[in-house]
Formats: sequence, structure tokens, C-alpha cells
Amino acid sequence: MGTENLLRNIKVLYVEDEPITRNQVSKILKKSVGKLITAENGKEGIEKFFEYQPDIIITDLIMGDISGIEMMEKLRAEGIRCPFIITSAISDSQTILETVELKIEKYLIKPIDVGILIENLTQIAIELLEKTEDLLIVNKDFILVGDKKNELELEIRNLYSKYLKKVIGKGAKLISVFINGREVEILLKQTLTTLEENLLATGQHYKLIEIIRKSIYENTLHEFASEISCLIDRKIEIKKIEIYPKEKFERVILQIK
Repeated sequence: MGTENLLRNIKVLYVEDEPITRNQVSKILKKSVGKLITAENGKEGIEKFFEYQPDIIITDLIMGDISGIEMMEKLRAEGIRCPFIITSAISDSQTILETVELKIEKYLIKPIDVGILIENLTQIAIELLEKTEDLLIVNKDFILVGDKKNELELEIRNLYSKYLKKVIGKGAKLISVFINGREVEILLKQTLTTLEENLLATGQHYKLIEIIRKSIYENTLHEFASEISCLIDRKIEIKKIEIYPKEKFERVILQIK
């Protein structure tokens, strides 16, 4: 499911009082988003917001009745947290600061670059869908339960197995990967080397093995994280590394940004 299908899941309210601009941008948006609602001024924009409950609002800044900022203020005063994209021919820093205080998502200078607009809509849509629908979206695609999620977990498992052999010199007897929302959990059993097994056999050195392993992972896991980042086109951060030598068990948690 590519970018177009991703945007098919959202409703957009576009508020613009200049007919030519409104018509030109509307033609593009109609081909991309699930539902497009247009308004010719700020007051109509507020009315249509409550009528259609859009996911995202794109609004011009300077309009004949009320400005885009005033429209935002009225909706924010009602407790509305709908994402806003402001478009304007003005690049005044004070105006931009005002919109930042109202928690605007993006400020685009006219003439509107449609490619940049679609890119911003896509990013906002990803954040909305992951938050409200508990989805993980990678490469502008949905990863839900089922085959596609299983395939990605298997790919991550194979990459981690290669990484482990590279840095430790040995794989694991068992590697399990679970994608839970925007977290990737990797569970490993029996990864100890012969030397580590011999150290454990003495009944000591648990902490030493834990410290050495953790140090190795902390200094090399970024390579593995970069591979996953390239695979899913999302930034990856290492959230947690847990080593339990006595239990011969390890746990790594990655955070998808």
C-alpha cells in the first residue's frame, strides 16, 4: 500500500479564499486523500470542520473574514487538536511564531509546492494512524497482523542472527522477534560462547559476562539498527539491552521513530 493508499485513509479540510489556488490545489488533493472538504473562508472552515470532522486542516493564513490563525484559535479554544498546515505568501517570523504557539504542524510558503504538501500530509497521516489505529507504517505501507508482519519479523530475525555471529562469533539457539506497535522486541536464548560457558561453569563471573556483552552490544548495535532503519525507512533507536548470563537469556528492545 503506497503513499496514495495511505492518504486514502484520511479526510482533509482545505480552506482557501483565492479561487484559482483553491481549484488548483483541490484537484491534486482529490486524487490523493480519502475525502476532501473545501471552504472559501475561515468561518465556513469552522462550520465544515464540525460538520465533517476532518483529520487534517490545510488553511490559508490571510483571508477576508477571519485569518487562518483566528480560525485555529477558535478551534483550539473548543479543545480541538486537529493537525494544521498553514499556507501563506508571507514568511514573516512573528507570524510563524504565532502559529508555532498554536501547535501548527507545518507552515508552507506560497506558491505551494504540491510535492512538499503531499509529503507533509503523509507524515501527519502516519502519525495519526499509528496513534489512533495502533498500526505500524513502514515504507509508506501498513504492517498489521498477518503475513506482512510475520515477514518483517523474520527479516529482522535473520539480520540479527548475522549481526550476532559477526560480533560474538556465534549465533543463538533461539531468536524470536515481536513487533508491538512501534517497538521491536528481540528475545534470544543460549548465545554464550564456549569461553563464557566455561566461566559460568565455575559458578562465578555472571556479572563480568553481562558487562562485557553489554559493552559489545552498546558499541555495535547501531550497525544492526541502521540496517533495520534502511529496511523499513524509519529511524530506529536502541531502547533497552538486557543480559542474563545465568539464565542464558537476552532481550533487546528497539524503538521505531
